[in-house]
Amino acid sequence: MPQPPELDHFERAILAALQRDARLSVQELAEAVGLSTSSTWRRLKALQEGGYILDHVARLDAARLGLGQTVFAHVTLAKHNREALEAFERAIRERPEVLQCFSMTGSADYILRAVVRDAAHYERFLQEVVFVNPAVQNIASHFALREIKNSTALPL
Repeated sequence: MPQPPELDHFERAILAALQRDARLSVQELAEAVGLSTSSTWRRLKALQEGGYILDHVARLDAARLGLGQTVFAHVTLAKHNREALEAFERAIRERPEVLQCFSMTGSADYILRAVVRDAAHYERFLQEVVFVNPAVQNIASHFALREIKNSTALPL
């Protein structure tokens, strides 16, 4: 099992603060973690260059944007050759409805998290992407009733 990275208290504090609010200026970040602005800037730059910080994004309210339905889909493939896997993954990457896709162990080969307007929107997605893919053997769709927790913050 890989060892966790050797980050000190300040680096972890910088990452935690950015997870709460990625809009913080370097000055605000320095005040939040108790370092000088220049020291915070150097550490922040090192964290970015080291690949610890992947993006700075805004979380949007899907329901306000008309994407009020979350669907989790368990996909099982009939074919597991390289070409079939790559074709399926390419098709999934191209669809904006799919927010996450994981290759899995267990009963499903993939689990997708998608957001759609409604069941008709999801049905179009299935017809355009899933049902036309010859590698797909089965898909089991699970519609979320309500969201209990949705976080992007990692436990530091």
